Amino acid sequence: MSNRQVFDTVDTPARNRQNWPSPDAFHYPDEILKWRDIPTGIFKILDKFDRGESEYGKSLIVKLESFSGPFLLVWAPRSVIFALEQDEDAKFIQNLGFKVDANGKKYYDFKLC
Repeated sequence: MSNRQVFDTVDTPARNRQNWPSPDAFHYPDEILKWRDIPTGIFKILDKFDRGESEYGKSLIVKLESFSGPFLLVWAPRSVIFALEQDEDAKFIQNLGFKVDANGKKYYDFKLC
């Protein structure tokens, strides 16, 4: 038998394309923001997308909704990833912004609810 793949040439009816989107229905994915680019405030956690491991550790994208309505996709910093793993039932996150501790260490402060 040859190495070429053999295909059946049976006539099959065309699939129903009624539910297929039109070319105008396609759009680019929403931008994924960095944590430093989101405003301070309270956000509802809508979803979490585990993006696996990278050279910097675990990678997670969090889908957040602000009180005013629009939702954001955000790369979570390691501290947020760790906190969300510890409190899997958290429904809200309060972004308290960029802080510097007494030793000069910089971090993003937040609280979970």
